Amino acid sequence: MISSPNIERSLMENAKRDHLRTFAGRVGFPDSEILIGLLDMMISDREAEWIAHLPGTPHDLAERLGQDEAEIAQGLADLYDRGLVLIEESPEGPRYITTENPGWLMDLILFDRRYVERYGEAFLDRWREFYNRELVHTYEHPDPEARPWRVIPIAEKVEDSRSVLPFEQVAALVRQAERISVQQCPCRVRERACDNPLETCFAFDRVAEYHIRRGVGRELTVDEALDILKRCEELGLVHTTENTDRPTVICNCCPCCCVFLRAITVHGKQAVMEESRFQAVVDQEDCIACGTCEERCHFGAIKRFEGPAQVNAALCMGCGLCASACPVGAITLVEVRDPSFIPKQQWSLLDEISPQGD
Repeated sequence: MISSPNIERSLMENAKRDHLRTFAGRVGFPDSEILIGLLDMMISDREAEWIAHLPGTPHDLAERLGQDEAEIAQGLADLYDRGLVLIEESPEGPRYITTENPGWLMDLILFDRRYVERYGEAFLDRWREFYNRELVHTYEHPDPEARPWRVIPIAEKVEDSRSVLPFEQVAALVRQAERISVQQCPCRVRERACDNPLETCFAFDRVAEYHIRRGVGRELTVDEALDILKRCEELGLVHTTENTDRPTVICNCCPCCCVFLRAITVHGKQAVMEESRFQAVVDQEDCIACGTCEERCHFGAIKRFEGPAQVNAALCMGCGLCASACPVGAITLVEVRDPSFIPKQQWSLLDEISPQGD
């Protein structure tokens, strides 16, 4: 016969699991044992109940659950600091919500070093398993405008500099920002597949404020940000951002770890992110067939066939890393798509981040 404490504990465990399944379902993975297990590690029984009853203000949840409003307010604020819930503005005060984007949930958690300090490498192993076994298979989008991410070209290597728009230049994005933060790359934290630097993810203005407020972002000056971006380019990292004309972040991506580039180079999923509006072109007379560009390209888009390098237009993402490394300047980027190729802002991280009031 099962004792009453055991029955009560079993009921509590079942209730928590139902709440966690609700949370996992909001990001599209209600049956993922990996994700539910990860959430179980991070979230208490009471917190799981609160999250399952979002969206709402602390007052809303207090009325729904018959619990103390002050306790709920404090608990939701803590969940916000841990990246598990977000805030949207409302006349009634902070209204807490959960993201519907599984990749964004993963990033919000892995930006925070405290999780690894508390749970160790096994925590990262589980996130790596979740991405490579489940999440990556949701990343292909037949509709180009539905692809959330795009490549930013190295503007200095574009043949006609007048064709480069401000939101296609990392330097311009940095200089126009009022606040800049840099975070550790959640992809490299998760995969641990290379020794590239971790502090390579940039955010601007309100998104930067969110990261700084959480304590996961370090504020930078313009010059500091430009120095890091230059170093990223030298290391062969690809500048990427949101697929919109008003981006709020810049990532500097490697093919072995980045959720998008790894999807392409390791998992063979091509319709994952958008290329830039530009494409590499090799001057056949100037090329010395040294092979530097071939080694530099992450996408297998440039090859030598017993002579000067040739570009496969179908594979070129227009990042410009080949051009920036060419020792004789034989490679340039040329415009092959008009400005309408980049969608007007439809979705942005700003849609999901609203900083808490001081």
